[in-house]
Amino acid sequence: MNTALALAAALLMTPVTAMPQAPDPRRPAPTFDSVPPDLPALGRPAVLIFSKTNGYRHDSIPATVAALSRLVEARGWSGFATENAAVFNPDQLARFDVIVFASATGDMFTHDQRAAFETWLAGGGGFVGIHGAGVDSHPAWYKAILGYHRFTGHPGGADQFPTADVVVDDRRHPATRHLPSRWRWTDEYYSWDAPPAAGAHVLARLDETGMKLDAKYRMGERHALLWWRCEGRARIFFSALGHKAETWADPVHLKMVDGAIGWAARRQGTGCD
Repeated sequence: MNTALALAAALLMTPVTAMPQAPDPRRPAPTFDSVPPDLPALGRPAVLIFSKTNGYRHDSIPATVAALSRLVEARGWSGFATENAAVFNPDQLARFDVIVFASATGDMFTHDQRAAFETWLAGGGGFVGIHGAGVDSHPAWYKAILGYHRFTGHPGGADQFPTADVVVDDRRHPATRHLPSRWRWTDEYYSWDAPPAAGAHVLARLDETGMKLDAKYRMGERHALLWWRCEGRARIFFSALGHKAETWADPVHLKMVDGAIGWAARRQGTGCD
């Protein structure tokens, strides 16, 4: 065998080592926090903006957190944004009136952190879940609090962000009183295998008419997108909207979220007393 043939044979017999793949920033490795953050001086009301992702991470989270922080500041309230779940302890949670999940995803809490969260809610706290706060990576106990069932997903590809009518059925709530009865909106529309749990008050739903939706994403006239419910005395609000960063610069959307925060803080509206 000549030299060229011998070299070629040796190369064919050499095992190929796979190149290491860069980590996917949208799917971070789950972590659990044990050391609480240092909190600044906080006046009341105070809002905790929480965006930890032990599940899918939305690119829009920085824009979401920044917009929420501006809304809180514009009210003259105190706010604190973190991804450290160790803030869920009795002493630190007691300093907040509202917790907002800014597309936080996944199973994020230790047993003690979950217990602190549930005790805080039982004391009449206010909770606002945004977009990714309603996906399937969350544990069952959390889904029960927010009032949703199995997440079936959303359209993808060219159909991921359709423009559709959001039908506003209740315009008396602080989050929806400024909205038209039919709100034309573009977003990534979530679906579940059933409407929100009994006792949930649906504020707005998706008009599926004319949309390209697989059968598994269709919920008919019960395709809720905005709702509130009571968990004991706790005020619970959920909005499935807000996937893209640009939605967090839209004044109509921001006013809806601001109304939700005001309601959760018991500064506006009624319910859960």
